[in-house]
Amino acid sequence: MKIIISSGGTEESIDSVRKISNFSTGKTGAHLASYFASRDASVTLIRSQNATSPMMPEITEHSYQSYYNLRNILHSQLSGKHWDAIIHLAAVSDYIVERIQVDEHDFPIGGHGKIPSGHKILLHLRPTEKILDSLRAWSLNKSICIVAFKLTPAATSSHTAPEAKTLSEQKTADYIVHNNLPDIKPQSHPVGIWKAGKLIQRTKTKDELAQVLYELLVREKK
Repeated sequence: MKIIISSGGTEESIDSVRKISNFSTGKTGAHLASYFASRDASVTLIRSQNATSPMMPEITEHSYQSYYNLRNILHSQLSGKHWDAIIHLAAVSDYIVERIQVDEHDFPIGGHGKIPSGHKILLHLRPTEKILDSLRAWSLNKSICIVAFKLTPAATSSHTAPEAKTLSEQKTADYIVHNNLPDIKPQSHPVGIWKAGKLIQRTKTKDELAQVLYELLVREKK
């Protein structure tokens, strides 16, 4: 099996020291990459610069920083060679910085020093396009199996997550892995796995999730 796994979170620069980001650590992506590699899959991990690395020489790694870095790497990889599957769990920013105003004057984005303290800063943000929506179109293999992750802040349970159900019905991904933020603990990571609008499996730990996803993707490959 030849598989891409994306992990970590995007970072959008404000000035040379400040950024817009999220709390993603990339631990789940690194865990999945290690598990798949241990089962003799050919794994490429695309992770953010500060995300957890599996530190396994057999895993090919590419790093990204911004939304557009990640988008370009995924496009290049998917269009450049045949992949059987992609597990897309990178936490991608829904917004990027379009314009910065400091005391009502424009300030260059992403560099040129630090904005001095004590000034009024106005950030103009614009929405990004969903990378998930483009993965199959970019892929050389139009039958690629796509696994996407959906994080919700406080769903009632994996059984009643309308966001995950709706996303799984849209067919942009073959499987949706639903995470409920309050349920994620150091020793547990319960998720629900959805396909075509139905909850097909629940797992309680990263180990269980890795095993189930591997088995599902092996079955899809056949």
